[in-house]
Amino acid sequence: MYRKSPVTLGLLSCYNVYAVCRQILLFALGISLYFVVLLLLFQLLKTMGEKKRKSKSDSHRVTFADESEKTNQNHSSKTMHPSMFRQRADSPEEGAGMPFLRTPHKNHDPYIKVGDTLPPIILYEKCAPPIPINIKDLFQNTRLGILFGLPGAFTPVCSTNHLPGFVKDYDKFKHRGVDVIACVTVNDPYVSTAWGYYQNATNKVKILADVLCEFTRSIGMDTNMYAQLGGIRCKRFAMILENGVIKYLTVEDNPQKTSCTMAGHVLEALDNRYHDARNDNPLSAWYFHRRSLNLPPFN
Repeated sequence: MYRKSPVTLGLLSCYNVYAVCRQILLFALGISLYFVVLLLLFQLLKTMGEKKRKSKSDSHRVTFADESEKTNQNHSSKTMHPSMFRQRADSPEEGAGMPFLRTPHKNHDPYIKVGDTLPPIILYEKCAPPIPINIKDLFQNTRLGILFGLPGAFTPVCSTNHLPGFVKDYDKFKHRGVDVIACVTVNDPYVSTAWGYYQNATNKVKILADVLCEFTRSIGMDTNMYAQLGGIRCKRFAMILENGVIKYLTVEDNPQKTSCTMAGHVLEALDNRYHDARNDNPLSAWYFHRRSLNLPPFN
């Protein structure tokens, strides 16, 4: 039998080792290429998904903006006071003319004034279910009415000074011929109703909830109270209306304090407005005016 030489055996052994190493390297290279391809595919799918989500969010944002603009236009055409869209050249504000996006007005710059009528906006009284009240119709159908606004229900100053004064002096207002006393607050009707029960204002003062702050913004009484109450609230104001027309209007400098909008000051304004009639002077023009409205004389 032919016997291989040691050199031949050594060469064969080296070739076998080379072949095994080559197979191992090729297997490792194949595995590496496989994972590289998977990684590239994963990165490509991830990039495509991000682009798709971004384009979808952009289109949704544009659609939402269009819908918001249409909603604001619908609200403004149906329920908002025309003076809301008055552009102020001296202090242009971001979002002017858009009632739900613009910033609050400056102090001492209300849109509404003496001689104006209230905008026909729906407020809500009571709950279970809330009763819609057209604020313009409420006072237009009354001879003499009082409307006052405050920042919010269950707040300290409103609960201890402002609303209790009108509840306490309800009989005095009625004696002076006031048919309706209403309070506007930027709250939901459930909170405002509970506050009215807590303050014993039922059948005395109408607590009207301005849920979306529409009425407050439309008359220019909105104020920034994010730090105190977490949002836009109503300034502290009081007005006297005759047949829906504003005859007297006063606004507090600081909504966290009460002075000129208290019930006593409103009573004093009523007395001053009908000063001669309070003395039952037959020659007084206000005397005949009160008689024409069938209002009772003062004591």
